[in-house]
Formats: sequence, structure tokens, C-alpha cells
Amino acid sequence: MIKMVPVIFAMAASLLLGGCVHMSDFSPVSSLPEPSNPADRELMPGSLSDPIEPVNRVFFAIDETLFTLVVEPTTRGYNKVIPKPARTGLKNFRKNLFYPVRLGNNALQGKWSNVGTETKRFLINTTVGVLGFGDPASKKFNLDPADEDLGQTLGTWGWNKQTYLYLPFLGAGSGRDLLGRGGDFFMDPASLIPEAKMGLEFNLLSFDAKTTREILETEFDPYTLNKMFYTQRRALKVIDAQPVEESEDTAQTQTMEALFSRPDNSMFARLATVGFVQPEGFRTPMPYSLWSQDHHAPIAFVLPGLGGHRLNTRALALAELAHLEGYHVVCFSNNLNWEFIRSAPEGYLPGFLDDDLKYIRQLQTAVQAGLNTELGANRIIGKPAIMGFSMGGWYTLNLAATNPPDTFGHALSINPPLDLTIGLKALDRLFRAPANNPNRATIMQSALLKMLINNDSVPGQGFKSPYSDLEASYVIGLSYRLTLRQTIMTSHNLRPGSNVINHVNAFSYDDYFKKIMTPRLADRNITEANLAAASDLRTREAGLMAAPNLKLVLTSNDFLLTQDNLAWFRDKFGERVIYSEKGGHMGHIWKPEVKAKMREAIRWKIN
Repeated sequence: MIKMVPVIFAMAASLLLGGCVHMSDFSPVSSLPEPSNPADRELMPGSLSDPIEPVNRVFFAIDETLFTLVVEPTTRGYNKVIPKPARTGLKNFRKNLFYPVRLGNNALQGKWSNVGTETKRFLINTTVGVLGFGDPASKKFNLDPADEDLGQTLGTWGWNKQTYLYLPFLGAGSGRDLLGRGGDFFMDPASLIPEAKMGLEFNLLSFDAKTTREILETEFDPYTLNKMFYTQRRALKVIDAQPVEESEDTAQTQTMEALFSRPDNSMFARLATVGFVQPEGFRTPMPYSLWSQDHHAPIAFVLPGLGGHRLNTRALALAELAHLEGYHVVCFSNNLNWEFIRSAPEGYLPGFLDDDLKYIRQLQTAVQAGLNTELGANRIIGKPAIMGFSMGGWYTLNLAATNPPDTFGHALSINPPLDLTIGLKALDRLFRAPANNPNRATIMQSALLKMLINNDSVPGQGFKSPYSDLEASYVIGLSYRLTLRQTIMTSHNLRPGSNVINHVNAFSYDDYFKKIMTPRLADRNITEANLAAASDLRTREAGLMAAPNLKLVLTSNDFLLTQDNLAWFRDKFGERVIYSEKGGHMGHIWKPEVKAKMREAIRWKIN
């Protein structure tokens, strides 16, 4: 069965192709120009060879269907009935029961210290932990499990040439790891009672089901993402990789705390209803998420960041904030997201402001008209609010500047770029941060490992394994490159596959604007100078200054802004800026004091 974890790849994932890909009449990859820096693809995390990819994708689709129709609804009901402490106890019991597998494989690899640690853990948890339902070995004695399996053992013995295999129910694997699972089966005491083993495995799945559903819903190609994650995780486990013990306090490392921006209510996404609108010219209905109030209220439109899905955690956090302030909240995916591109008019390339704003306005108008009918005109009052972060914040400012001044009751722009082209060049620079470093492989490996370690870090307590500046730069750049990949794949209708993805991996944001967008716009007599002017908010200064109730959230060290850009914002908006000295790019918006100021900035009153 599909197993995934939350990753920063969705960050823009994160820190953001098969399961959600249902396209036909694909275009050839030759329709793309040549990338200007082919070496960029070497910075992308690799995946195992996948010679039977079409078959693997079919099996993945089978698992996805089973998960959606059977497993996820069942785990949701299970989680409601069985309290988390009970499920955690069963999880601990299953891990304790796996002792012979860990013991045997540590011994086969000659890791005698780990053999001792595992034996101590088993004795402590079986006795003090009451048959393993508790884990005092970790919590009281700081004895972490030495997880080893036969697949890892075979890897340490030299079997490293592998082919990717995806099998229904078993999930991602390789010939080596599938053989390893067979061997582990005979060392696992739970195998003696198959029904009990299935129940324990289902209990483990209940902890991951919510995350898996989120990835299947929001990612363009979850198959490729899952394959990459599996490849990297298994490689790190085989070599017992350890993160580089280096941390720094920089704009980039502060930005990583954007991962802490999430809804306070973990089930907030489930409270939304999904609506659809199809303005004139759109190819298919565009989905949107709606959190309505049971009383009369204005609408708040939430605009996600670069390539962000409407169910991205940062979009959800901002939507929850607006909902707590009493708004009906509507959220579409960002213009560069696959969901938006797939519905937009034929030939749409996101990034040219005039087109982007045109389609956003069409969608907002259609939603307002539809909600007046659906909810009733008396349920929607006042002027709508608009709020967005990162590129969504840039769109917020542009909409405020180009609409009549009284269009929006409130507008809130969080960490926007001033000049989009400068911001996107910064993302290319971050991705290439380790490129010329002699320790590039170590930096990339440590960055990916810290992503796994820090996945369940707690806001306010910092990361379990803090990042260095180079590691954070690479992770941020990587997440946005993965966003660019799905933008290019969707806008050019390319069939997801290893060869196509490898080619697209080399494209930068600079390539996208200069080699893909500029020639297409030239066919409409739109010049590079027109594109540059559209990307720079300063060309719309008069409209920005005329917009009432417009506020900005800025930091002194946002990498999307030069010092001149920051000075312009602060000079023009003065007291309308919610300013922080630290935070990088959105790394501070999870903090209670910042959230309180943002809520105040959009607060509405009944006249």
C-alpha cells in the first residue's frame, strides 16, 4: 500500500505526477527549448532506474484507487473510534515485536553495539513498558531503535544496483528490498499469526493515511515524488547517513520555519466543501475550497504562494486565520499550480501579469455570483477581502492596484516580491548554492536527511537537527524547482516519465521566462520590456497608494527582496507594514504575535 511522508518539496511542499495525471494527446519533449544550464539536473535528488515504469504506474494507480475508496475512509473511522493513546500503544507493541528482525540484521552487518542496544530496548520495553505497549527505552533511557532490515543488510554487502518496482499492497521497492522483505518475514514473530499482523500493520497505516491523502490530492505526480523519496530514504539508511552537525542563523535557515505555519485545527482542511466554477474560455471547471460561516459575512479570497495548491498547509493556515475572523473563505490553487493550469484556457502560460490577473478576476467574479445563489444573498455582506503570501501576496498587491480603490474591504500581502523577476532569480541562486562546493554531495545528503529528521519538529522548540545556510538554501531552492517542473509539465502537456522529467529538471526560472514565456508572448507582440514592466510593482505605484485598507507583512531579510526593494516598500507603505527583523521568507508567520497582527489587519466590522 502507498506509504509517504510530508515533505518540504511542496513548500512553495513544501517546500512542493502519475496518480493525478489524467491527460491525453501528450506533446513531445522536443517542444521545449534546450535548458541553459544542463548541469542543474545533477542537483536534483536521483531515483532508481525504472525500466518498467508504465507497469509500475498502473500498479500505483491501483493502490491509489484502493486507498481512496477503501483504506483512507476506513482509517478515518478507525481513528475516530480508537483513541490515539491506544493506537500509539499498538504501534509501540508492533515495533517491540520486530526486535528479532532488527537484532538479526544488526548482527549480520556486524553492528554489535546496535545488537546490545536493541537487546536492552527489548528487555526494558517488554518489562517496564508492559509487553512493549510503552516505550520507556526511548523516553526515559534515551535508547533509540537501530532500525535495520534485510534489504539494508544486502545493501551493506554490496548489492546496490537496483531496479525500481512498485507492487500493489506492498508499495515501493526494488528487487533487493523485496527479497529482503521475504527474509524478514521469517524473522518476524507477527508472521505466525497473519490476521494479527494485518491488524497491526493497519494500525501503523492509520498514522500515515492523512499525510498520504494530502499528497495524493495536492501533487501533480505523486508517483515520481514517492519514487524519489523511497530512493533517497533507502540510500541514506543503507549507509547509516548522519546529518552534518552544523547550524546557522541566517535568512535561509529562518525561512525553514515556514514549515511550522499550519492550521491550529489539524482537521481544518476537512471542514471545507469543494466547489467548481468554469468562466468563459476555461477548458474544465476550476475547483476551489470553501469554508463558509453559518451567519452573514463577507468573502475572503486566499491566494497561495508560488505553485501552491489550495490545500497546501500554509494556504490552510491563512484560510483558517480568515475563517476565525468570521469570513466566508475561498481558496483557489496558485496560477502556476497544475490544477489551475489544467483548467485555464488553452495555451495558458502563467507568469505574465495581465493574463494571470484576468483569470483570477474571472474566477473570483464567478465564485461570488455562485455563492450568492448557493448561500443566499443575505449571507454575503460587505466588500470581499483578499490576502495572499509570497507570489500570492504579489498578486494581492497587483489586484489592489489595478481594481477600483473600493473593490476590497481589506487586503493583506505577506512577504511579496517587489519585482517578480528578481525574486525568481533568487530561487535559482538558492538551488545552485551547493553546486560548486567541493562537499556538494555531503551537503545535499545532509539536507535531505535533515528534512526527514525534522519532519515532526514542534513549533517553538526549533528543529531537531538545525540546518546550515547551504543546506537550507538548497532545500528551499529544490522545493521551488519541483514546483517549476510541474508547471512546465502541465503547461506543455508532457507525459510524465523518467526521461521527460530528467530533461525538465534542468530548466531554471530564468529559462522559463526567457526561453519559454518570452517567445510565446512575442507571438502576441508583447516584448521583453512589457514583461519586465508587468513584473515590477513600482510601475503600479499610483494604484497601490490609492488602495485603502492595504497592509503588508515584511521581514528585513527576505531573500526575494533586495535592500532597495525593502526600502521602497517601507517608504511607500510606512505604518501599513507589519515588520519583523527576522524570519527570512515567511519563517515568522507561524508565531502567535504575528498571527494576531495579521488577524487585526483583516478584521471587519458590521456597519
